[in-house]
Amino acid sequence: MPTLLSVAKASPQSPVAADLLRGLNFQTLAFRDLMLVAADGTILASARARGGRRALPFSGQLRGREAAALVGPVRNPITGDWSIYVVRAVPGATGVFAVAEVPIPTLMKLLAETGLDPGVRIQIERPNGQLVGSLPHDEVETGVARSGALGMREPDGTAFIAQAPDGGEWLAVVRASLHGDLRVVLTTRLKAVLAPWRRDSARVAAASAVGGLLIAAFAGALVLALRQRERAEEERARSAAVLANAVEAMSDGFAMWDQNDRLVTCNQRYRDLFSRLSPFLVPGERFEDILRKGIEVGQYPEAATDVEAFVAERLHWHRGGSGGIERLLPDGRWVLMTERLTADGGIVGIRTDITDLKTALAELAEANARATEAAAEARRQNIALRERESRIRFLAHHDDLTGLPNRILFRERVAEALDTAFDQGGQLALLYLDLDRFKDVNDTLGHPAGDALLRAAAERLTACVASPELVARLSGDEFAVISLAARQPQAAEELSRRIIAVLAEPYAVLGHAISISVSVGISVAPGAGTDADTLLKHADLALYQAKARGRGTLCVFAAEMDIHLRARLEMELDLSQALAKGQLELAYQPIFTVASGRLCGFEALLRWNHPRRGLIDPAFFVPLAEESRAIVEIGAWAMRGAMADAAKLPDHLRLAINLSPIQIGFGNIVETVRDALRESGVAPGRIELEITETALFANDQPILDILLGLRESGVRIVLDDFGTGYSSLARLRLLPLDKIKIDRSFVHDAGAQSSGEAIIEAIAALASRLGMATTAEGIETPEQWDMVRRARCTEAQGFLLGKPCSPREAAALASAAGAWPANGGCAPAGSSWQDA
Repeated sequence: MPTLLSVAKASPQSPVAADLLRGLNFQTLAFRDLMLVAADGTILASARARGGRRALPFSGQLRGREAAALVGPVRNPITGDWSIYVVRAVPGATGVFAVAEVPIPTLMKLLAETGLDPGVRIQIERPNGQLVGSLPHDEVETGVARSGALGMREPDGTAFIAQAPDGGEWLAVVRASLHGDLRVVLTTRLKAVLAPWRRDSARVAAASAVGGLLIAAFAGALVLALRQRERAEEERARSAAVLANAVEAMSDGFAMWDQNDRLVTCNQRYRDLFSRLSPFLVPGERFEDILRKGIEVGQYPEAATDVEAFVAERLHWHRGGSGGIERLLPDGRWVLMTERLTADGGIVGIRTDITDLKTALAELAEANARATEAAAEARRQNIALRERESRIRFLAHHDDLTGLPNRILFRERVAEALDTAFDQGGQLALLYLDLDRFKDVNDTLGHPAGDALLRAAAERLTACVASPELVARLSGDEFAVISLAARQPQAAEELSRRIIAVLAEPYAVLGHAISISVSVGISVAPGAGTDADTLLKHADLALYQAKARGRGTLCVFAAEMDIHLRARLEMELDLSQALAKGQLELAYQPIFTVASGRLCGFEALLRWNHPRRGLIDPAFFVPLAEESRAIVEIGAWAMRGAMADAAKLPDHLRLAINLSPIQIGFGNIVETVRDALRESGVAPGRIELEITETALFANDQPILDILLGLRESGVRIVLDDFGTGYSSLARLRLLPLDKIKIDRSFVHDAGAQSSGEAIIEAIAALASRLGMATTAEGIETPEQWDMVRRARCTEAQGFLLGKPCSPREAAALASAAGAWPANGGCAPAGSSWQDA
């Protein structure tokens, strides 16, 4: 090996070393495998293909020595055969050892060819009694060190009689081998050896003489025949070795079957490809038997569904020699299997690994698919680009949410309609629409619900007119409609009333039931000189006037509306400065217990005493404050003032304070209440916060969290104006409420309609069952007082019981409080204080 490596200029780790080993092994044909191994057992090169991927089957550090060292017997993990390994250090290559594998069956087969009598048993043993190999083969005892083994005797070649395991006697001989570590032990039955001698002892003497003559006569012929046989055997051996080496060196798997379909031979590459079949690839085994064993060990997963059909199909293909088929092996490799018939009826099988080819084809197909997909994506992008361009052109003149024309396109439509009306002798009216309290929907239910409501309203509005082109969404909750008719504004008013009725019907939006109204402003084109901007401006002014009248109404533009608009704007400006200038005040209306008629508390009411306009109705300025959200600051001021006044009243009297939905939605109301309680020092249980149904528009978790936060502060929660908004009876048991205030409309109706009194009785009974108190508002006549007593309401308030009064008058009433009608209230009939 040093000489070969030196001539080849190769290291033991290089691929050339494996080729050198393969050539050397081919020349000797003495070993199963030749390897170059590092000192730690790593295989650097191997004469067998893929041999470098395996590990030595014995462990321990290798030691170099001049003479060869023998290791074994050790079982080969691939073939399962017992082998002995010859180890020797390679001169000149530090830490590199040459290792040769000699299969024990091969070694014993060579010994069997020595021509010994079949009754002679051959054993190769170590001096410690370990059995290396035997003929016949003993699978159980091979590799076992036995006590009292014959190989432990002195190897002097002297025959001796030994005791056999079954009690008989052996004639045995122990001789040393060329390698001193191994001893050859020959044993045979003593009785069998002596029997022929005893039987034929007389004839042996005579035959000996004759035999000597025959031996002398035939000696020459025998020697000549043996020499010719040796030359023929040598030639056959060389031919077989060349053929075996060629088959073994093939890059494809090779197998040969005889005319009876039994395995003749196969190379290592075939075994490597079908590793699970390797233990069954024994010469003489039938193809079908190997196939069925392969199914059992999972070599053919595709046979799991129908084993017999799979076997029949494979046998038909195998024996037909009809060409190649591709198969996917369990380890993920693809194999091209080809069968060819030989002249003598045998079959030659070739197995080619085509995994790389399949991978390349798959990659090519994937690249082709990607190219196809890229082309398709380019087409989709072109289509999407065209659709986007069309969408952009559409959005430039239409509203994205509702799909209606926007302000730009609507102005063009108005101009076209003006020309059409002039040419045809008709009149044009413009309707300007605004959804009332739409901001409350967005603030309480969120913008998704608001958007859904706008889409639903747009659909209803479009259904009310002759053509969708006559409708537009100008901004937010504002819409516009073109009305063309011979008589205006009569046709526009009729259309407006129909729109108001249709849009006022309840909506089902995202699981919520919503009722909302719409206000309409109308402007009529007086002649051909009117333009779209002027019409929109006049309709907008009419819309403001409609909202001022109470919402859900319509109004036709008149010239004097400009004056009202300027007055409204001036009012908004004054309101923004009213708190800073000290123009806001608090009044207190008494509340009485129905059962006893005694004073039980007050309701704080907000008043605006304008220096020029005088006392302004809260129904007028509170909506302005809510629209501008100035109510948050005003409400916080009112709460601090009301609690400070409550601290001056007797401890048994409670004080009710109204909360705006805007305060709940946009102000930190929980912190505001806690600060006011802390500053005033009033007991939280004396404070009642009245919340309208608008604030409870939805049973949203944020609203519930705010109510729970207020309850944790110790204050009481009251539902004001119950029955006029959007509450359901099911919601009463879910909300943290302490009291229900029955709206004054039910009290007023009770005198004229029996249903009003029935409703009050039902509300009072329901509240009682839920553990809540009830307050009836608007008691103005003794008959109404008697009615709420019969209905078993808990509390009542109204002008009959007491009108709103100043903090000083409220304190005086509390000091002299008795049962109503002790003094008929705390404000004279001519007082300027009015109920909120």
